[in-house]
Amino acid sequence: MTEIKLPHLAPIKFAKYTLKKDDKSADVLIEYEQIPTLPMLVEAAAQSSASFRVNDKESAFLVSLKGIKLLQKPTQLKLVAHVTDEHRLDKMRYVGFEIFEDKMTIATGTLVIAVQ
Repeated sequence: MTEIKLPHLAPIKFAKYTLKKDDKSADVLIEYEQIPTLPMLVEAAAQSSASFRVNDKESAFLVSLKGIKLLQKPTQLKLVAHVTDEHRLDKMRYVGFEIFEDKMTIATGTLVIAVQ
């Protein structure tokens, strides 16, 4: 497990640890202080994309959302975000995500991230 370093602080820092990672995807432990809403799940997915950073000085900003779906309301405070580095174009990254609760997908979508 590798801690995800972000400038965010509690209660807004949701992405905690990279559980598993390869060149194109990562599984990240996300935690909440209360049952999360869809915007909180999307923010956690955006934070989870930090697992693809080249270095700790690289920062990124959420630019756009696409195809965001809440498939089932979460009932737990600890979930897993599976993020996929789908496409890169200069400083823009398209990141697909799935949020899991007990191995069941509860949310999906695609994020566009601007990297600086």
